[in-house]
Amino acid sequence: MNPYYPHLFEPIKIRNKVFRNRIFATPNCIYGEHSGDVAFFQNKAAGGAAVVTMSEAAVSLDCESQDPEFGMGLARKNDYHKARLGDITLAIKAFGAVPSIELMHHGSFARPDKNGGAPPMGPVSFIRERDGVKVVAMDEEMIEGVIHDYAYAAQFAKRCGFEMVMVHLGHGWLPSQFLSARTNTRTDRWGGSLENRARLSVEICKRIKEYCGDDFIIEARITAEEYIKDGMHLEDACAFAEIIQDYVDLINVSCGIHDERSTVGHMIPLTGFVPTGFNVDMAAEIKRHIHIPVSVISGITTPEFAEKILAEGKVDIIGMGRGLIADPDFPRKAMHGRAEDIIHCMRCNQCISDLAFDPLPFGQNKQFGCAANPRVARDLMLQRIPKPEGSRYVVVVGSGPSGLMAAKTAAERGHRVTLIEKSDALGGYLRIAERERLKTDTVAYKDYLIRQVNKLGVDVRLNTEATAEYVRSLGPDAVICACGSNILIPPIPGVDREKVLTFMDAFYRPETIGRDVIIIGGGIVACEAALCLADSDPDRRIHLIEMRGQLCDPDYVYHYNTMVPTLDKHPQIDYRLETKCVAVTDKTVTVEHKGCRETLSTDSVVFATGLSPNKKLVEELRDTALEFYDVGDCTSVRKIKDATRSGFFAAMGIR
Repeated sequence: MNPYYPHLFEPIKIRNKVFRNRIFATPNCIYGEHSGDVAFFQNKAAGGAAVVTMSEAAVSLDCESQDPEFGMGLARKNDYHKARLGDITLAIKAFGAVPSIELMHHGSFARPDKNGGAPPMGPVSFIRERDGVKVVAMDEEMIEGVIHDYAYAAQFAKRCGFEMVMVHLGHGWLPSQFLSARTNTRTDRWGGSLENRARLSVEICKRIKEYCGDDFIIEARITAEEYIKDGMHLEDACAFAEIIQDYVDLINVSCGIHDERSTVGHMIPLTGFVPTGFNVDMAAEIKRHIHIPVSVISGITTPEFAEKILAEGKVDIIGMGRGLIADPDFPRKAMHGRAEDIIHCMRCNQCISDLAFDPLPFGQNKQFGCAANPRVARDLMLQRIPKPEGSRYVVVVGSGPSGLMAAKTAAERGHRVTLIEKSDALGGYLRIAERERLKTDTVAYKDYLIRQVNKLGVDVRLNTEATAEYVRSLGPDAVICACGSNILIPPIPGVDREKVLTFMDAFYRPETIGRDVIIIGGGIVACEAALCLADSDPDRRIHLIEMRGQLCDPDYVYHYNTMVPTLDKHPQIDYRLETKCVAVTDKTVTVEHKGCRETLSTDSVVFATGLSPNKKLVEELRDTALEFYDVGDCTSVRKIKDATRSGFFAAMGIR
């Protein structure tokens, strides 16, 4: 029995297979067959997960809606893909984990431009509103073909070395389209009653058992709640689980539906909006209705919480996706009582946001990675970085995410490190999360970085101004400048730069802000500041003024699809788009929309109009050491992922 987390590390037997613990690595919208991708899955197995599941494998060449090469290995069923997938299953099994792969069919979501022109299919025929494409109603022959495709794909997966499959029956994909009365209005044996609507799911799983044998394990992923009118709800999910349980070996519980993008923040629980463990009680209710094991995926980021869920008997297995991206060694660290060393997943969804576009926005590419852990998916790149030739003295200026990552990485590589911070605390803008609702995972990540910096013996100097003279006096071999950015206040008539209220006041001093508030700006920070102000006073009204035609950052898709509906429904918040602030007084804001001006009364004006890199300090420090690196927001204001990555690789480059 594990002395730290006895329930989490208790083996479980399903069919003839004994799984070494209760941590199953779930699919992550990442599918890779090439040599550089093998390590992504191998690391999870070596890190101690009991199961490692590959993501979103299409069962048919007709059904894919993403990149033509994404997840098509099982559908093609040729020797090349057998070899590539075999490399992955070999790597997973070599480290004691069970390889699994998720089987899916997009059904009515399929895109003819991505699958050779095959029309999308579904339970009924209709014209897709988003693109005018006609969805074909499936007849008996087409349904039989899909059932065969699932089973044949599972059989090919078994030949590639997979020892189980996850059959995706939720999230609005084809089996779910048949299951929901909202999308299935058929009157034949495939529609009508729940038993009829569940028939496709049942027949798929039965056929897989026929093709692969009774001992081949099937995990069924289901949606407990679709959060959409006339969709599947918890009582429907319980009834469906009772039906499907006799044809599968365990059930994985998720929620949300791709039809309604606002639910994706629940499907992949997003920090700031959805608490960790959001699906647990629904999974527990489903477990009460069935006799097979239940797994839950719910943004679970700590072994303590996972242990508590298992000890209370709510579920049998913890499904973990992003937590094992951030730290594939999560299970091993927990097993040895080193929870404080687990790289904490922030649940920011940056890992999968970069994969969500087609075509991609200008300047972006599909570079998968992790905001918390820059090593993720860079295994081959890291192998080519030589070890340091000796210990160097490194001075890091600034302690935001980039500076903390740089200091931590340099110390891990054996360098002597001094970290200079002008304020009285480490963390930079990460500290704002302490003031935001449901941002506990971001706070935990900040605390992790600080804990590691201290543990590694970094010389931390708070309340210290990093002047060129001071830094030069330390005699560093290398300087990493992570001095961050400054709050940008636009030159609007009437703005007193010395007295202006900013988003920092909204987060740290909400009591100084009135009850009728105008926020100038509508980006991510402005929207989160609006929510913070609303939370701090239920009688406060907040009005966002944004000169663009949209709020937030549509390129940060999972945040955008959650934030905008949240604001739309919020009783205390409204916003104006394509509206420019042209003048400000203490109690009024003059705005312009399409050439028309209007003066609005307000108690307080708060500016959230962006940040500008602290280039001045960068240039002042540039000649303080032979090796100089500027990283993070002081080079270009971007996201946490960019900050941690730049700090990490700067430190890795010091030899």
